[in-house]
Amino acid sequence: MITTYIIIAIIFSSFSFAPSLPSSHWSFRIFDFIRLQMVFIQALIFIIGLFIFKDFNTLNTFVLSLLAIAILTQVYFIAPYLPFRKFTDKSPNNEAEIKLISVNVLQKNKNYKSLIQLVEKVKPAILLTMETNETWEQEMHEIEEKYAYNFKIPKENRYGMHFYSNLKIIACKVHYFISDERPAIEVKLADKNQNEFIFYGVHPPPPSPTEKPTAKQKDAELMQVGKLIAKQELPCIVTGDFNNVCWSKSAKVFAKISKLKDARLGRGIHGTFPVKPWIFRFPLDLLFVSKAINVDKIGTLPSIGSDHLPFYAAFNISNPDADSKHTPSKKLKKEADRIIKAGKKAHKAED
Repeated sequence: MITTYIIIAIIFSSFSFAPSLPSSHWSFRIFDFIRLQMVFIQALIFIIGLFIFKDFNTLNTFVLSLLAIAILTQVYFIAPYLPFRKFTDKSPNNEAEIKLISVNVLQKNKNYKSLIQLVEKVKPAILLTMETNETWEQEMHEIEEKYAYNFKIPKENRYGMHFYSNLKIIACKVHYFISDERPAIEVKLADKNQNEFIFYGVHPPPPSPTEKPTAKQKDAELMQVGKLIAKQELPCIVTGDFNNVCWSKSAKVFAKISKLKDARLGRGIHGTFPVKPWIFRFPLDLLFVSKAINVDKIGTLPSIGSDHLPFYAAFNISNPDADSKHTPSKKLKKEADRIIKAGKKAHKAED
């Protein structure tokens, strides 16, 4: 029994450090996604060890110490996202508050009415949908009378994307960074006070046994978005199904390259995937914003039948002049270029 426990303890301890290894294979990256779940399992194993060890010899002490380090490592990654900050009760520019819904609808999901009813209830100024194809576009047609502006990229490969807004759209374009099958959108808008900002909607591919074997393409697409944002002089907001968690190394590099802040920091984890079972949920739909953008609220909305919960945010352009383009350090730029090169190479090998 003691031997079995020691083996289990060592294996589960190793899961804390697997994402930090150089490999980008999904079998290593998966442990980045489930840090929240793993910390509870590791804590339980640690507590069991305190009871089953009759004496604390060198081996037993080593195993418990390893578990303790593993738990502290998980806490190190997760703690910055716990809700220790309070949202402002009232936006300093409440009249220009912008409500946003970003949702991966799950292409095969037929529950179109649930999303339509949610949109009618929340009344977002911006709606971004992912995995939307021609059928979803037709079923969503009735909301178009409420949204004068839209940008549609229907696809049958689960990477379709639709953008709806009742804010003024000044310009919009689609980017295909690594593959011509996966779009990302860039939209220049103006709020009610005529403050201009740029919205990016992203949906890179996940590292998984059923999708891409590595995270290289996903990471590369995020780095390319980050480099684009670094050149912008207007406030920027980026959201979508990142197929990434906020505490991952690639998400942090993205934030540094783009000079954006993660809206979840200090405001809660707000897991969006999978919807069921909720105990395995982690934050896959992310939100990054410029300094000029004040985020008043973030959270999840009721299920629409997808495997993702809709992600909600309310924000405003609080200081339009707070942002300007910046040049990443040579070291950071070199890291981003390396990731992009690896992603392009992986695209040829994996697709």
